[in-house]
Amino acid sequence: MRARIAILALTLLPSAAFAAGDAAKGKELFVTCAGCHNIDSDRRKMAPSLRSLFGKVTLRNGKRATEENVRAIVLDGYNSMPPFRYNFTAEQADDLMAFLLTLKAKPTEPEVSAEAAAFNAYCMSCHNPELRGERGPVLRGMFQREKLANGEPVSEKSVRALIDEGHAKAPAFASWLDEPTRQKILAYLKTY
Repeated sequence: MRARIAILALTLLPSAAFAAGDAAKGKELFVTCAGCHNIDSDRRKMAPSLRSLFGKVTLRNGKRATEENVRAIVLDGYNSMPPFRYNFTAEQADDLMAFLLTLKAKPTEPEVSAEAAAFNAYCMSCHNPELRGERGPVLRGMFQREKLANGEPVSEKSVRALIDEGHAKAPAFASWLDEPTRQKILAYLKTY
């Protein structure tokens, strides 16, 4: 029984050691990371924002957002992030981790314009780029193309006709969406 308790204590020891760092010192060390990672907002710099690092369920590598997994990324690197195993002493790594553990904000929903909200509400279910054209063509960059899927030249008039009159399996939005909403969808498509 004592051997089991000792083994359990040894497996828990690294986790306890991680929390021993000084968050204030870790914040100073974070200056090295701030060139790539944002902590003031969810906006991405060269790398993902860390503002809500421990408020997330999973990390970019698909692993759970645990102290151990974050430490592994910091020390060993991930994707194009370099390893910092030889840049920090063990004490500095503990300090950095103590600071990173303070980053527990909940992820915020990205701000969406009224135009994007209208497109998302009425068009995205069929024109979602992640579906890769399975339900309807991808509309990203529509106004940079020469022709629409139906062969007509791309113009504000031809796109507006598709929105108002319907196309393929899409309904005629003129019969059930008000004019301002249809205008928002068209405006969004010009910038999408």
